[in-house]
Amino acid sequence: MKATPHSFAPLKRSPAYQKVYDAVESDILSGRLAQDSLLPTEGELAEQFNVHRSTVREGLRLLEQAGLIRRGPAKRMIVVRPESEETATRAGRSLALHGVTFHEVWEAIAIFQPAAARHAAKHLDADQLDALDEIVADARRARTGEEIVASASAFLQQVAAAGGNRVVLVTLQSLNQLIASSLEQVVDELPRAGRRIADAQSSMIGAFRAGDEVAAAAWMQKHIDDLKRGYEVAGAPMDSQVL
Repeated sequence: MKATPHSFAPLKRSPAYQKVYDAVESDILSGRLAQDSLLPTEGELAEQFNVHRSTVREGLRLLEQAGLIRRGPAKRMIVVRPESEETATRAGRSLALHGVTFHEVWEAIAIFQPAAARHAAKHLDADQLDALDEIVADARRARTGEEIVASASAFLQQVAAAGGNRVVLVTLQSLNQLIASSLEQVVDELPRAGRRIADAQSSMIGAFRAGDEVAAAAWMQKHIDDLKRGYEVAGAPMDSQVL
């Protein structure tokens, strides 16, 4: 068989500061560098990596921008592990930069959120259920779109946190954050939206208390379907990009 002529582009060499970043990031993510650990000084890192201090300084700058380290006493760098909400915000921002649409976000929520409700029905304890009741009570007192959406987000976050799965929590937090501001505008235009949200949440809590996974997932799906209908009734274009 005759080979087809083909030309490959030259391999790009990573700059040395990127290799510093990658090495430190790898040790942070693997746990070899624990939360609040002090990094070696710039001089010590330069010696360990066999690079100039300016190269180390640029690698540390990128790590600081990524939220993986912060400045401590005497200009020493300290390892930071971002909280779930901060991680979710960054993930959401990355999705927005990629031009995702409201429909894509809604579709992802419709896939993940009912599954999270099913999972929560097996794991929510009495204290967590009481906390959900308080969130719904706040939702019924809310008047503005901002207040209603804040309560709805708190409810969904509590459901996502059930069982302690951080991947589920961060994924759903990022999706909820992406549509929060637009949802506030939709709720403000639909007078009964707040009550419908609170009613659906109350029904979910009933399913959670009964340990009924199927009913919990079904009510969550109805809740998510209502979200889409709200956008449609308010005339919000689902194919527009999330900002």
